[in-house]
Amino acid sequence: MEFQRFTAPDAAALEASIAEHQARLAAAQQAGDALAIVEHTADLGTLLSTARREDEALQLLQAQLDPVESFSSSEVAGWFWNAYATALQYNGQRSQADTAFAKALALSRTGGWRRLQSFVLQHWGRNGVEQGDLDAAQERFEEALAIRRELKDPRTASTEHALAGLAELRAQGAARPATPSSLERHVC
Repeated sequence: MEFQRFTAPDAAALEASIAEHQARLAAAQQAGDALAIVEHTADLGTLLSTARREDEALQLLQAQLDPVESFSSSEVAGWFWNAYATALQYNGQRSQADTAFAKALALSRTGGWRRLQSFVLQHWGRNGVEQGDLDAAQERFEEALAIRRELKDPRTASTEHALAGLAELRAQGAARPATPSSLERHVC
C-alpha cells in the first residue's frame, strides 16, 4: 500500500523539470562542484521518485552516499537523505528508508532547518503507515503539523489530510486495505 503518495498534476511539466535538473547536475559534475552535485542529485532523485522512476532515483542517489557525508553541516545533506529515504521507501525497502529518514531528521534538527524537518516527518510518517506502524506515523504527522503551523506553511492542509487518512485507517482496523479516499494523492 502507498499512503497518499504525491502525483504530479502535470506530467509534461514534471518531465521538463527532470530534464532541467539533469542539465544542472551535468553542469555541476563538469565544474567539479561536489556540494552542487549532491544538491542536484537530491533534487533530481526527488523528481524521479515523483515520476515513479524510483529505480533510477535510487541508483542516482546511491552514487552520492559517500560524498554527502562531507556536507553534514549543510542543509543540502538533509534534503539528500530525505530524497534517498523516499526512493528506498518506494522501492519497497521501507526499513532501510527508516534509517535514512532518521538521519535526515537528525541533520535537520541539528541545523535548525524547520521546513526540512516538516518534510522529513511527513514522508517518514507515510512510510510508517505503509509499514503498519500507525502510532509512530501519527507522532510524525503531528510534529510535522505543528512545525507547518508555526511556519504558516501552505502544506499544513496536506498534513491534516494525512492525519485524517490515518484516522480513517484506524477506524477500518488498519488490517483491511485502505479506501481510495485515504490513499488519494496530496501535496506533502
